[in-house]
Amino acid sequence: MTTATIAPSAATRASSGFRDIVRRNAALLVVYGMLVVMVIGASLTADRFLTDRNIFNVLRQAAFLGVAAIGQTLVILAGGIDLSVGSLAKLALLISALVMNGQPALLWPAIGVTLLLGALIGWLHALLINRFNVAPFIVTLGTYSILRGVALAITTAPIGRATPGLLALYDLKVGPVPVLVIGFALLLGMVIFMLRNTPFGRYIYAVGGNEQVARLSGVPVQRVKTGVYMLCSLLAAVTGLLYLSRMGIGDPVVGDGLELQTITAVILGGTSLFGGRGGVIGTLGGVLLLGLTNNLLVVLRVNQWIQDLIEGLIIVGAVALYKQKER
Repeated sequence: MTTATIAPSAATRASSGFRDIVRRNAALLVVYGMLVVMVIGASLTADRFLTDRNIFNVLRQAAFLGVAAIGQTLVILAGGIDLSVGSLAKLALLISALVMNGQPALLWPAIGVTLLLGALIGWLHALLINRFNVAPFIVTLGTYSILRGVALAITTAPIGRATPGLLALYDLKVGPVPVLVIGFALLLGMVIFMLRNTPFGRYIYAVGGNEQVARLSGVPVQRVKTGVYMLCSLLAAVTGLLYLSRMGIGDPVVGDGLELQTITAVILGGTSLFGGRGGVIGTLGGVLLLGLTNNLLVVLRVNQWIQDLIEGLIIVGAVALYKQKER
């Protein structure tokens, strides 16, 4: 009788534990489930999809969006948002191309100037938000327009040139794996470790979960916000450098829509726009989902307007499914 009583209790606890795991990881299950379905469907409809060349090309393209999306994730986790990442990537691309202008001796000075620009913009964001209590949406919407205006004031046509060393980075590989993919994986691993195993990572979740409670608990809220905004802007500047390594020139068209793509990837990955919940593993899934969708539509030679329609439907469907799972 005792055994019969204990057995159902253990089974009930196991079932309850499984449901809790599914509930906590609903967003990850949705986005990675969609990735699996998409890969299977793509492999059946496009012969070239599963080739090594195409897969690594998808991963390399995903690294560009992924670097900026990681920064956006940190800001959103802390309860903020950054609408300026696209404009900053554009300006970083133009400035680095102008400073380098194809001269190898100016590679590192150009990189230094670009990263300094990113850090300065992030610091200014945090200053306006912390000192003057301006909403992050308003601050970054303003800098979105300012940075875009400065970039287009510099030029409306391609200018400058990347150095040969930076151009070589795009095609550089370790075995069959592009160096850009390896670098993105290392960055992702470092951010995961930071969020899970450092006080700064725990503070990010605390500030995003409830800023007032975090402040009363002794969390340095202003420093946390300064840290995440500076990291986000630094990674946006790095994204500009990555685009330069691919294009070879400073093209003012680059960066348009990047801010919306990063926010979409974050949402698809299940990070709450209100902060305090989510992570970069989910964002990776969102980035890959967007990248695979775009790649598949290109491989199938789908018209651009249909591509936009399908991508929009996938985004809306994924977010709606996640919300249903959450409820």
